[in-house]
Amino acid sequence: MIENSKTFAKACSDLIGQVATNVPLAESIIAAIADENLTTNSGPMAMSRVLKGSSGKHQLSIFLKAWKQCAPHLKAADVSGCLSSALNSYRLAMERSHSVDTVWTGPEVAGSMTRRTEAVVKEIIAEAQEELLIVGYWLVTSTVQIKELIDLLIDKAKAGVKVRFVFDPAERGANSPDNFKALSDRWPSDLPFAPRQVFSWSEEMEKVVSKSGVEYDRKLHAKVIVADRRDALVTSANLTHAGLLQNLEMGFRVEGVMAGAVVDHFDLLISEKVLESRE
Repeated sequence: MIENSKTFAKACSDLIGQVATNVPLAESIIAAIADENLTTNSGPMAMSRVLKGSSGKHQLSIFLKAWKQCAPHLKAADVSGCLSSALNSYRLAMERSHSVDTVWTGPEVAGSMTRRTEAVVKEIIAEAQEELLIVGYWLVTSTVQIKELIDLLIDKAKAGVKVRFVFDPAERGANSPDNFKALSDRWPSDLPFAPRQVFSWSEEMEKVVSKSGVEYDRKLHAKVIVADRRDALVTSANLTHAGLLQNLEMGFRVEGVMAGAVVDHFDLLISEKVLESRE
């Protein structure tokens, strides 16, 4: 019985694997089985009427044979339900599949498969169509590379892309303005047709008291860029010349549904007032 179950399950998965990308075909096969237009006794003509010239005849034939030999006790409704479950599982797996690249700042190393941080950051921003989330600990706009990056973000905002920043609020010193001033100096808040939102710790969350009673500032240390909830870079690199070009930094670019989970997390931080607007 166990071997029969395995054989039938494999026939199910092989059939769905063949036809799943052709949604009308997959649904037609399932409907034909549910309506008993395809049965364990169906021959080539009956299969051809359902397939209508599409590929999959071999896998469908094997599936009907496995149903007859390994699971004859299953009714049409049971079998169509098995195939529907397999199809939904396949679709869910495809939706949650991810492409992952390793991203690197540092000296060139012969034979390395990693991509350069600066190139990936520009690529993610340039390809954004609807929204961008930029999270950083330190923004320094005094170099050509970072100025060009901010200009690219401004162009995206002008084109209708929703741009949000989440920055650490700490002072950087007289010669290095805080992140909010660094951004505003390059991107005035009243710049026509290029809206942006800026967030940081709320007043209640900015300070923390240690067990010994010492008060200190929380750090907003994450460095993240996400485009359209489908393309995310999580990295150790700050938005500085050194972070993008000179330091030893490492991160991962993740393309897939989990990139949206990053944005959802920051949405929750904002809705729970852990983060608040700094405009």
